[in-house]
Amino acid sequence: MLDPEKVEVVKQRIRLKHQDDVKQLEVIFSVSSRILVEAPAGYGKTATMVSKIAYMIAIGQIPNPKRLLALTFSVNAAYKIKKDVAQQIPTLLTGLGVTIDLSDKIFVSNYHGFCRNVLKKYGYLFHSNLTSIDTMQSIDNASIEGVQKAFGGISFDDAEFLSKFTDALKNNDTEYLDSNFDDYCSLVISDLLPNQIISYNGIIALTIKLFNNHPKILEFYQKYFTSILVDEYQDTNSLSFRLIDTLITTSTRIILLGDSLQRIYGFIGAVPDLLTISEQKFSLTKIPLKKNYRFASNPQMLQLDSNIRRNAERQ
Repeated sequence: MLDPEKVEVVKQRIRLKHQDDVKQLEVIFSVSSRILVEAPAGYGKTATMVSKIAYMIAIGQIPNPKRLLALTFSVNAAYKIKKDVAQQIPTLLTGLGVTIDLSDKIFVSNYHGFCRNVLKKYGYLFHSNLTSIDTMQSIDNASIEGVQKAFGGISFDDAEFLSKFTDALKNNDTEYLDSNFDDYCSLVISDLLPNQIISYNGIIALTIKLFNNHPKILEFYQKYFTSILVDEYQDTNSLSFRLIDTLITTSTRIILLGDSLQRIYGFIGAVPDLLTISEQKFSLTKIPLKKNYRFASNPQMLQLDSNIRRNAERQ
């Protein structure tokens, strides 16, 4: 934690960077430990997120050896967060007489990358092959034919079950997913792992099962990642949501960023109305960003964007 004078320097730098955008600064300096940032593309969400992390570091909200876990759906999105964090945070914290190693403060990944990291360490509790998960063949069990092609030794019934689980995830059929979750994990462990194969959904499902079966391991991650940030949160499917929900405790700091009208990955089962559901479930303070910087110099496009969003909200 920086001393008050240095914190004030950081605050001034942040204010200058955000041009006194009231809502962005409200997010960054909020005293609430649980925030939902609703922000369409072009409203400065990423810059706000990075400055929020920098301010958290400055005021000691990520104390050593704790970390902030930053998650998003895709590999590309996670890479962008890493790049923005690496480029922008040092500028905000430079010249203050402290050396901050960002890798000691933040772990950025997509959901699968985080789960691979966990299974590499503790997956041996299911099968020894998981210690080498990065070299295993990962398969999409969306179709029966695809599963059988990737793994010739699997029965039609088992391949069909793997495919049905994926369909249920895409359709957000939580009843089916809950009632078949343990059987799905058991099939992955018994049939896929011995053959150096794992399904993409299995990577997340086995991590959840590991946490459920071994409370001490879960407790370690809950205490290690005292803050959880999720970008593009509206694209979270029910399996990834279950993972996040498992990691969150009553004392976890939460920052969720997304746009309720923009579900890029709806085809993988993004949970409908997830921002509203999470706002209530996790007692989040909702702060919507208001300024569209993408079309700031184009009044016609600003009006069009506003009209499109109003029409979408009525649907």
